[in-house]
Amino acid sequence: MFDAAFKYTAILDIGSNSFHFVLYKIQHDNSFTVEVGKRIVYRLGETDEFGKAYLSESNFIEAKKNISELNELAATYSAKISATATSAVREAENKTDFLRFIKNETGIEIELLSGEREAELIYKAAKYGFPADEKSMLCVDIGGGSTELIFGKKDEILFMHSFRVGAVRLTKKFFKEGIIASKNVAECRNFLVKEFELLKPGFSNVHPDIVSGNSGTIYAVTALAHNKSVTEPFILTQKRLTKVMLSKVIDLLLAKVTPGERKEIPFIEVDRADVLPAGALILEAVFEALTLNEMVLSDYSVREGKLLEILYES
Repeated sequence: MFDAAFKYTAILDIGSNSFHFVLYKIQHDNSFTVEVGKRIVYRLGETDEFGKAYLSESNFIEAKKNISELNELAATYSAKISATATSAVREAENKTDFLRFIKNETGIEIELLSGEREAELIYKAAKYGFPADEKSMLCVDIGGGSTELIFGKKDEILFMHSFRVGAVRLTKKFFKEGIIASKNVAECRNFLVKEFELLKPGFSNVHPDIVSGNSGTIYAVTALAHNKSVTEPFILTQKRLTKVMLSKVIDLLLAKVTPGERKEIPFIEVDRADVLPAGALILEAVFEALTLNEMVLSDYSVREGKLLEILYES
């Protein structure tokens, strides 16, 4: 409920898979709580016959509609939207036209995040959620179009890498319309092994004290591992995802051939039923490449990283 005594800040994260809007209620000491959270599932981005990424006319129209509606919601709390966009927009040939169109039509200026900038915000947010200053941390974020890996200690990022590998991208490449075939699963796994070979030089001596999972994909997988809904609060023990748990979730997902069949899995996030197998396979590849045994969910990611920047650095 709106309380004029408090300040409100709205963050909009425009990803490949969804428009994710969060309105935060800011306390006097700059701590914050979520007042309103809204996720609009919409897949941005197309590929032409030459393999070039672009944003279609319908993408322009739908983005304008979604952003205008969210802007009206933010205005009821006297909040200004700070918007960011990730891989779907940054890879589009016509991204400049898209950003200009949204600014002209809605008044919202979108910050287009590079992979490195996205990683920086993820790490900032994860460190806020795990404030053990002396410990090293590895952050893993699997989006619709890209995966970010960041390793650091205290406030210093020591190594980061952004891969053009995401749950939506891999679904389009290997699992058309979300249909699972064993041949395509093998091809996807082989592809990921080759992609993540790039990790070994930079991460060969990485032994993090904390491995943090920072994305909706990882939340959805972990929820399935613990037989719970992503909409329920996670207690501490439910934030743990082990390699064994991950393997069981992957077996469960791959046993269902179609998205419709996967939607019948208890506690699955229905909006991700088509792309979650690919997301889980990416997570499996990260575990294998970095010889991880477990990770812990973070409640914070890009959106909170941007919020923290606004609160403490503006």
